Amino acid sequence: MGRFENVADLAAIAPESVALDLACGQGRTTRALLAAGPRLVHAVDVGAALDDDLLLDPRVRAHIAELDTLPLADGSVDAAVSLNAVEHLADVGAHLHEVHRVLRPGGTAVLAHSDWDTALFTSDDDALTRELLDRFVAHVPARGASTDGFAGRKLLRHAAASPFTVESVHSWADPHRRFDEGSVAWKVATGILAAAGDEPGLAARAAGWVEGLRRAARTGTFLFAVTDVAVVLRK
Repeated sequence: MGRFENVADLAAIAPESVALDLACGQGRTTRALLAAGPRLVHAVDVGAALDDDLLLDPRVRAHIAELDTLPLADGSVDAAVSLNAVEHLADVGAHLHEVHRVLRPGGTAVLAHSDWDTALFTSDDDALTRELLDRFVAHVPARGASTDGFAGRKLLRHAAASPFTVESVHSWADPHRRFDEGSVAWKVATGILAAAGDEPGLAARAAGWVEGLRRAARTGTFLFAVTDVAVVLRK
C-alpha cells in the first residue's frame, strides 16, 4: 500500500460512515477513503483541484474552505484524515481544534505528513544529494508559501497540544522507482531545482544531478523513498 491507502486504513472507515479528507488536492486520499465504503466523503481544500470524476461522484462532497474554519456541523463526521497539510498551516492548533469539533465523540483523526529531510535518492554523488536536500528543506518558496521539511517528526508535538487523545503512531517509507513527470520523486526533484535556482553554480550542478536521476531511471536502478509519519487521534 502507498501513503494514501495507509492513512485511509488507519482511519478505520466503517461502511456507511461519513469521512473527511483535509487538503484533498486532486483526491488520491479521497479515492482511498471511498474504497472502504463510506456513505459520504467531504473533500476539503483551499483551492479547486479535485479530479472531475470525484466532483461528479454522489458519494463525494467538495468544499473550498480554510482548514481551520470547516463548513461542517459539530459532530457530523466519523473519521478524518489530514495528510501533508501541516507544513502549510499558519496555526496547526486551530486546524486540529476544528477537526475535533466536527468529529463525533469517539471519532478518529489521522494526522500524517511526509518528513522531507529523510528523502532518499539514488545518485552518483551522495555529497551533492545531501547538499541539495538540505537546500530544499531550508528553502522558503516565493509568494509567502509555508513549508517545513521536518513536519513529520513534529506531529506528536502538535497532537499533544490538541484536545485529542493519541492512540498510536506509525511510520513507513514506500519505495518509488519511477522518475517521470508527475511521479513523487519528480515533484521533489523539481522542488530541489527551484531551491537551488538562486545560486547559478549550484543550479547547474543540480541540473546535472537530475540528469543523473533520469539515467538511473532509464537503466532501472533509480530509487526514491521518504519517511511518512502518521498519528492516530481519538476524540
